[in-house]
Amino acid sequence: MRPTRATEATVLSLYGPILAQCEPFLIANPWIVQDLNLQPLGVAIPPQNVLHPQERRHGPFLAMLQLVDKLTFGPFGMEMPSWVFYDCAVMPGAVFGLAIRANKLEEWAREAMNVPPEYDGLVPVSLFIAIPMLAGFSENAQVPHTWLLYTLESLNQVSPGVAPAGTLKVTLALGLQVFPIKTLYGTTQWRSPKLQVYADLGPLELVTAYTPAHSLPRTLSFRLPLHDLQHNTVLASPRVHPAAPPPNTLLDVDDVEALKALQRDIEAGQRVMVVGHPIEHGAHVRVPLHREPLQHQGL
Repeated sequence: MRPTRATEATVLSLYGPILAQCEPFLIANPWIVQDLNLQPLGVAIPPQNVLHPQERRHGPFLAMLQLVDKLTFGPFGMEMPSWVFYDCAVMPGAVFGLAIRANKLEEWAREAMNVPPEYDGLVPVSLFIAIPMLAGFSENAQVPHTWLLYTLESLNQVSPGVAPAGTLKVTLALGLQVFPIKTLYGTTQWRSPKLQVYADLGPLELVTAYTPAHSLPRTLSFRLPLHDLQHNTVLASPRVHPAAPPPNTLLDVDDVEALKALQRDIEAGQRVMVVGHPIEHGAHVRVPLHREPLQHQGL
């Protein structure tokens, strides 16, 4: 049974300190804003926090937004250049996130974000970037329904305590309501803590298990229909999603040959899903998978 709005509001109330301290923001061109939801899960994005990416007055905020990306992805060599942020994220898609007023940040947090002494505006602490995909315009759709989750980030990943605990989950839950997404695609690394967060959305169908086209080949790509998305499971984070089939394989994510073998099976037509949180045991990380036998797929 799909949870009611009251149930979702009850679960969201567990994250009250986030909504009390942070403000939602949206960076989007005017021709995109009209197709977005500005009250995700009843949390209104204030009109003054809907920012036009071409207006120079928003330059300091955009610079801090890119600093968040540099701090979280720079250590992996995947820092997003300014032109990529503008050409590939802001122009075709939009950026949603949570921010804190500069005067509410502790001094160490202001220094970490290079906040100018005279600046008293918003300081981003999380972001969710989504980009529409061509597949989303099938069946003569006027608004795309298939989107790529380009990035999901929180400053807490590198500086725990800048924002309240749970900021990343709330950003994901609200962001999925901002964009008119029916089918979500995404990428992440097998060892990334965000894989657990994505698994809370439901069973993730693997598009790739080993991705040579990516700068980090041990990257997975996934597909997830959102028509049955339950926001209470996203926010409550159960170890096993109620819609997930039982696991029948545990994948050692550090075994490159196992990743390549799994990729070969996917390319051969086998349907494979991530169906639970990664399991850590000592130095080993294993991810529960459900692999459907080929004969059950009409092959």
